[in-house]
Amino acid sequence: MKQILENTGTTYLNHVKNDMPHRFNNIDIDMLTLKNYKEELPESLAEQVEIFIPPSGSFDDAILRRYITLIKEFELEDPNSNMTLANRLRLAFVDMKPDTICSRFPNADLPLKRRLRCVAEYLIRAGEFDKMRDKNGKLIKKRGVLGKMVVIYEPLPKMLSILQKQRLVPNE
Repeated sequence: MKQILENTGTTYLNHVKNDMPHRFNNIDIDMLTLKNYKEELPESLAEQVEIFIPPSGSFDDAILRRYITLIKEFELEDPNSNMTLANRLRLAFVDMKPDTICSRFPNADLPLKRRLRCVAEYLIRAGEFDKMRDKNGKLIKKRGVLGKMVVIYEPLPKMLSILQKQRLVPNE
């Protein structure tokens, strides 16, 4: 089955279920601790949380479990859209052009935009997105729909390869 996405007008294959949640299949989140996270989490997730683990980070066991639960939810299918929130964000940026979440989701309500920003942070740590910065390392922002300054996100090549692996976009 093919689906036309509103924001881009491009056709994408949408016949295969999302395969990203498999990373969470064998994780007993309730048993996860700062001491065992490297053994219990897949390597890619362990690398994502490592910066939050003491001494450099401030996670404790409860915060680690809450964080893993949140990112698991980002990769689970939303019953309203039949797509994960992470994939909705990935597909909104499939043209690989930097932009704001507000521009890519102009009709989204504020709670959804907040969740999408959280997903964007997750995708940054996963190496799929980055925030645009000037030559001095300062964030580049532009005025959003509500008049506030908002961050410009830049999709990275890994994001496209994730979509291709899930067969949400054709391999080129």
